[in-house]
Amino acid sequence: MQLNFGVGTAIGKRTDIANAKPSFLGVLQDLEIDIAVTLKELTGQYRMPVDVAPANMKVTGKAKFARIQGASVNNLLLGQTETDSAGIDMAVAEAFSVAASTPFTYTSVNSARFIEDLGVFYAGGAQLQPVASAPTQGQYSVSAGVYTFAAADEGAAMVAYYSYSSTSLVQLSLANQLMGTGPVFELQAKQDYFVQGVEKKLILKLNACRGSKWSLPFKNTDYTIQDFEFTAFCDSNNNWGTFAFSE
Repeated sequence: MQLNFGVGTAIGKRTDIANAKPSFLGVLQDLEIDIAVTLKELTGQYRMPVDVAPANMKVTGKAKFARIQGASVNNLLLGQTETDSAGIDMAVAEAFSVAASTPFTYTSVNSARFIEDLGVFYAGGAQLQPVASAPTQGQYSVSAGVYTFAAADEGAAMVAYYSYSSTSLVQLSLANQLMGTGPVFELQAKQDYFVQGVEKKLILKLNACRGSKWSLPFKNTDYTIQDFEFTAFCDSNNNWGTFAFSE
């Protein structure tokens, strides 16, 4: 008797380009495959159909998983330009005090890779106003990651937010693409379970799929569990997949 328990393993592999990184749907929580057949009914004067015929068929899938990888979202949905060892990062609430003497400046930790100012606050919570130059109390200017303040803010405790370039990230450059553009991937999934000491297997391969939705639900005091949805279709040989079972 074949029974199955748990979610198993699922891997997507992009097939429309060569040498794409296989995408492991890591820390998989749920995997659902739906096979739906549209039935057409032929009726006459009586209430029940004379015949029922299968028409089109649709195979869709949904996966929920926790491991976040730039290559996966790119190869299964976006199909954009991926650059390793590069990316934009954000300094969040970088704490400092304004210099106690002229020129009343602060050089940000990542000034050599500074990109954009994202706001400065007094440590107590009030936000300062950015200006082009010559700040007065409650104002600041910034150039190449160096913040300048008014003499009246001498020694004041501040926090800064800004973006900067990093060499330890994976970056996707998101361009506006033509309609019809997007990656094609195969999906392989396997589930193992032992019934009274006998291994029972279920293996599924979908030959060609396109991703339709990727959700990143950020939550307070909880893990980010990604939602991924896709639709399968036939490959160049008019085959759409393979099922294998222990029984």
